[in-house]
Amino acid sequence: MRTAAWLLVWLALAIGLLQVLICATQLFSSGWAGPIVFILMLLPFLPLILIWEIGLWRRLDPKLPAAAALVSTAVSVGFYVELFSRMR
Repeated sequence: MRTAAWLLVWLALAIGLLQVLICATQLFSSGWAGPIVFILMLLPFLPLILIWEIGLWRRLDPKLPAAAALVSTAVSVGFYVELFSRMR
């Protein structure tokens, strides 16, 4: 399970890197939606932080970062779908 969790975490980070770049460029021009854009910008890094927590103290079950990676990937895919539908 630990290897699968690492794979999912890095996959979520790879999928979310474009999202981080887009949100970083829009952070200061987003107005009142700035906190939402900030959360979307940091979301792909959350599974990586959780997997590092497991590596240091081994207090967390590997299923938690894997689930966070799946949620992060789903949010990233939703972000891209919304972005591309608005671009048409």
